[in-house]
Amino acid sequence: MGIDVGIGMLLLRQRGIWKRLRAAPLSRGILLGSRAISATLISMLILTVVFSVARVAFGVKIEGSMAGFIGVCVAFSLMTAAFGLLIAAVGKTPEATRGLSILVTLLMVMLGGAWVPAFIFPQWLQTVTKFVPTRWAVDGLDAMTWRGQGFDQALAPIGALLLATAIFGALAITRFRWEAEG
Repeated sequence: MGIDVGIGMLLLRQRGIWKRLRAAPLSRGILLGSRAISATLISMLILTVVFSVARVAFGVKIEGSMAGFIGVCVAFSLMTAAFGLLIAAVGKTPEATRGLSILVTLLMVMLGGAWVPAFIFPQWLQTVTKFVPTRWAVDGLDAMTWRGQGFDQALAPIGALLLATAIFGALAITRFRWEAEG
């Protein structure tokens, strides 16, 4: 989702649409924020569909706190949207940015423990992955689903994901270029 948001914004900038939007009486923050909110909502919809299918097809249950589960999903969706904004901010062209952002996303997913459980990584790598936002999302979702933990176990993952959201968002806002480079 984040990659699609970022690439989509690069395409809009390349086509001159961002230049037209800038002429509107809206701040940069409002324009970028509206993209972030729409990406967050779409990400939440995707998570809802994925977990609904997991529930029906595989019997996955939320054994822990429902509020914690929703909190982790919202924080993850916000982080995904901010990551998309960051992709748009640092990318020059959609074509060049897509490959690099896919590589970064795949590394985050792998290091986050979504493919291979993080507890089987060497100890040094487990320490490094604490700086990867997807690690916190996986840990939070694990705690709220099959581990059956309470809301208190969702607080650290939510906090880490919101911190990553703030960092990605701040970088995106300060680095976003409104004009397509020639």
